[in-house]
Amino acid sequence: MLNFPIPYPEELIYSTVARAGIREGIVSPKELLDDVYGNRNVIATLDLPNQLQRISTWLPPEYTVETIAYRHTLFPLYAPFIPEERRKRCLAWMAGESRGAVHLSMGLTASLVKVPGHVRYCSGCLKKQKHTFGEYFWRREWQIAGVDCCEKHGELINTAIARPLADQHRYHDASPDTCPLFPQRPARSESRMILAQVRQLLGQQPATSPSYQQWSIYYHWLAIQRGFIRGQAHINHSEIAKAVTSLWSAEFLRRYGLGIDRNSDYCWLRAMFRKHRKSFNYLQHIIVHHALLPEGWSIVDVIGSVRKLPALSSPGSTVGIPTGTNQCLTQDQQHWMKMLAEQPPKKARSAAPALYARLYRYDRLWLKQANQTQPRVNVNKRKPRVDWRRRDLQYESKLREIVTFLWADQRGARRSQTYLLKQLGKLSTLEKQINRLPRTKQLLERYTESVPDYQMRRLRNAWWQLKQEFDHPPRWRLIRVAGLSETRLTKEARDYLNDLEENDDNSNNQGNRGQQSS
Repeated sequence: MLNFPIPYPEELIYSTVARAGIREGIVSPKELLDDVYGNRNVIATLDLPNQLQRISTWLPPEYTVETIAYRHTLFPLYAPFIPEERRKRCLAWMAGESRGAVHLSMGLTASLVKVPGHVRYCSGCLKKQKHTFGEYFWRREWQIAGVDCCEKHGELINTAIARPLADQHRYHDASPDTCPLFPQRPARSESRMILAQVRQLLGQQPATSPSYQQWSIYYHWLAIQRGFIRGQAHINHSEIAKAVTSLWSAEFLRRYGLGIDRNSDYCWLRAMFRKHRKSFNYLQHIIVHHALLPEGWSIVDVIGSVRKLPALSSPGSTVGIPTGTNQCLTQDQQHWMKMLAEQPPKKARSAAPALYARLYRYDRLWLKQANQTQPRVNVNKRKPRVDWRRRDLQYESKLREIVTFLWADQRGARRSQTYLLKQLGKLSTLEKQINRLPRTKQLLERYTESVPDYQMRRLRNAWWQLKQEFDHPPRWRLIRVAGLSETRLTKEARDYLNDLEENDDNSNNQGNRGQQSS
């Protein structure tokens, strides 16, 4: 094909092939495939097309397969998030025949994020294209999930062309009939944020992709940096989910299949902060970083930082981040990290109280984690201020006196562990330190009264009280005086009550037989 058009900036190669058909006046889709590819079975693919080697033969020498893939397809959206070996394999497939392998290998087929339902356009941009180039064409960013607007003209408009394309061999051109110039609604703020990062991804030059191991290390470090850590290494997934949902609305997340279930262990957000065993969509990466990093962050800077991480590390090794990731920190955070490299946190706080105050107010979790990760100066181990063995003996002796006094009277409240500890005083301290007081703990377990035991004691007290008035106390009155009810009785207390009644009946029967014999 001698008159094959040169692709416009940011034009999809799909659009270029469609324009080639218009220039040649070709109406039949099969005829266009014959002229361009020499193959009538090629599938017209909008985002990740194949047969790029054949197309490059109709273009100037600088249009290599890699150049076309990075400048005129959606390949750079996904390339940084798949392993390097797979990136090269996908480029090879796009150069020749892929038979759907590219979409499958890059994770699009099984991705939570689905492609837009229709081919889309921007009326304002089409007017500008007509004025500048004299014709319409499909821009790359219009067909990207998450990008629903043009920052200048407003929300994108759906055409009648559904995706995936119903006619697999037809290249639809961006014509006035296909793209009526309807007015556009104002752009949404979420879409603007996504668009800014997507444009950076689309503008990338070909580069090596980070491995899954590097992404795993990076996200673990990101959680540490932002203070989403419990203990030494456990990631606080609930706090991360709270941070993400505070920025992105639930309606926005559900729209792209990224709803967050905080109670599910299989939520995509949790998986991103665990060991990476699969690739994640560009939209997932952007959503997480927008929520966790300060304003002015860049997805390209993040990818560059991940590339610098060690490709392999042992499971127990400490996560190390190269100095290049300082661009993800605020100026105050960078200043504080420099101070910590020279002095301990306490001295750094005294040297820069205003800096510490700002960080404590706005980045408290990060500040706490940064201080904890600094190496501590070895100090002599001091003798514990509390002699727990001595205190244990004191509490044990006091508790024996209390127990002896309490059990001298069968009345009173239930002798639960909390009740007994209250009699000792300092309930909160004792509950927290009970494991340091083994003798006291053993005595507590011995004399603590369970609920069934407490109910039986109440029934026994009520029994002796009513025995002064009745030879055979009625069951209902016995339960009422004990302050219980049939429904509240435990199994042990019910059995005890039945035994009381049975023994009373037996004693009455024996008394009656004695009177008759006399």
